[in-house]
Amino acid sequence: MDKRHVLIIDDSPDDIELIERSLGKVADLCYQIDSATQPDELWQCLKKSHYDCLLIDYHLPSTSGLEILKRVRREFASLPVVVLTGQANELQAANLIKAGAQDYINKTRINGQRLHEVISEAIARVQKESPRNLLPGTQCNVLIIDDNPDDIEFCVRSLKRKSKRYRYQSASSGEEGLSLIETFLPDCVILDHSLPGTSGVDFLPQILNVHPHLPIIIMTGQGNELIAVEAMKRGAENYLIKSELDGDTLDQNITAAVRKKQLEHELSKKERVLTKKQQELNDAYAFQDLVFDSLPDYVFVKDHEFRIVRANRPFLDLYPDKSKVIGYTTVEDYPKDEADAFLAKDREAFDVGFSETLETITFPNGEVRILSTQKKRFENAIGEVFILGVANDVTERETTLRALQKSNYDLEQFAYVASHDLKSPLNGIRKLVSWIEEDHHDELSKEALQHFTMVKSRVDRMNQLLTDLLEYARVNTKLSDSESVNFHEICHYLHGLNEFSDDFVLKVPEVEVQLPRVALQLVMMNLIGNAIKHHDKPTGQIEIDILPCPGGYSLTVTDDGPGIEAKYADKVFEMFQTLQPRDEVEGSGMGLAMVKKVVEYYSGRVALDTNYVAGCKVALFWPSKDNTFNLSKQAEVTV
Repeated sequence: MDKRHVLIIDDSPDDIELIERSLGKVADLCYQIDSATQPDELWQCLKKSHYDCLLIDYHLPSTSGLEILKRVRREFASLPVVVLTGQANELQAANLIKAGAQDYINKTRINGQRLHEVISEAIARVQKESPRNLLPGTQCNVLIIDDNPDDIEFCVRSLKRKSKRYRYQSASSGEEGLSLIETFLPDCVILDHSLPGTSGVDFLPQILNVHPHLPIIIMTGQGNELIAVEAMKRGAENYLIKSELDGDTLDQNITAAVRKKQLEHELSKKERVLTKKQQELNDAYAFQDLVFDSLPDYVFVKDHEFRIVRANRPFLDLYPDKSKVIGYTTVEDYPKDEADAFLAKDREAFDVGFSETLETITFPNGEVRILSTQKKRFENAIGEVFILGVANDVTERETTLRALQKSNYDLEQFAYVASHDLKSPLNGIRKLVSWIEEDHHDELSKEALQHFTMVKSRVDRMNQLLTDLLEYARVNTKLSDSESVNFHEICHYLHGLNEFSDDFVLKVPEVEVQLPRVALQLVMMNLIGNAIKHHDKPTGQIEIDILPCPGGYSLTVTDDGPGIEAKYADKVFEMFQTLQPRDEVEGSGMGLAMVKKVVEYYSGRVALDTNYVAGCKVALFWPSKDNTFNLSKQAEVTV
């Protein structure tokens, strides 16, 4: 009776015993069962013995069936695998089939005949897909198809004398042989040329159509070169003459035929993998070309002789004659000074690895553009050195930036001249009024003196307005980068500059923050001044708080004054806006507008907290890459 060697990995002794009992009831085949409950035991068994099939339990305590299957496929590629699963795990088992298992069976439906069929089908599937990898000493199944019993007996005896590793089955016709291949799963077929109703050479393609990886040796009673050539053409591995056969010849030819098929199969697999990888590489190249040509920037690659070896479509479109770009330096297409400049940057990139420049280029098609160009050195696989250049057209940006810089300069000059020229007559008016007041004080009525006081107040207001206008116009040029600032000291210093600071309590946390000092002073000076100036009582309290938050600082300034109605929440941040008559509260209406301009310069936000009803609360978000915050204590100081 034929034997079949099966290995089971399952952590349940009951399930292992069930499988052993079930397969023990199979009538036509003797199953030899080995079992393992842990992965380590499994690998030891697979290294010591050859198995016809491996049964894997899907759920194991220390690993998964998928992990075991992956390693089996790496180390024992041709070993048939059947997955054992519970009722609830058939979807997972189906995924294992996709990963390389031949089949699966539900444990709750196991019976001897069904399990035997699943194992047989798994073995047959592997046999069809690839020849078995026969190691030295490994059992070898040989099917002999010959209608002469004496020839069959001769082959069997010869192989038995040579080695105990051979198992045999025989068939007297091609049809019977095809049927036996499905169940016996031979590693090699010896096919007699003379068969009832046909020849071995004619029957050979029928076997190979179904089992393309099965090695077949044609055997004939007499030598015939034409038959030998035809047999080899149709797929036979060799051609043997019966009268010249012995055990050594059969053993050598069977071993060679099996090994040759194995090598062909391995080569075929590698070719398929190579073809797939080549297609993937072609797809990657095609996608790279698509991206390369779709980039709006001018992209190019130069070799060590400054010749362009690759360029994208926008770069090539700069040249009227595109045939003289690749393989050329193209320096002759540019004015000499420009060519010398970008070649100098090429040399810098080759020497130090990188170069960057802002350059004005006259293109070969006549356009003059401003480019921000970066060049980076790289090497290919064989060590050849190149530079990759990426030139971004910044003409519009630079033109706009230069126009804006000129506009800002003109605006600053105008504001300075305007404020200076306007302040001169105002100062003259104030002096003139003061002189009249001094010289004729006793002659003037009380009402006239009040009018003179109002004139001087209006002059002071106009002076302050001109000063604020100048400061507003120069905000962007005065602001600085972040530095470590003592927030408590700055706020109290600015608080002390106000006329009525003695009457207002200021609460500020004692912290060190990372913010631009000048900008912070401008903002806090206006917020503290507004809180005092617009307060409706002679005394009050101002509380300032600052905390780190994602991306910067959160800052609030709160007072206990009259507050601001919600409908004016946006209006108060506009220029020249005051909510009280200027005769009641002196001011230019520039304070909160200045705050808004400074904070937005740093991409921050400022707003009135309309939910706060106990006074006025202004909230800011001030961005900072480093929102370091060293808090010691909160100081309550009356200055």
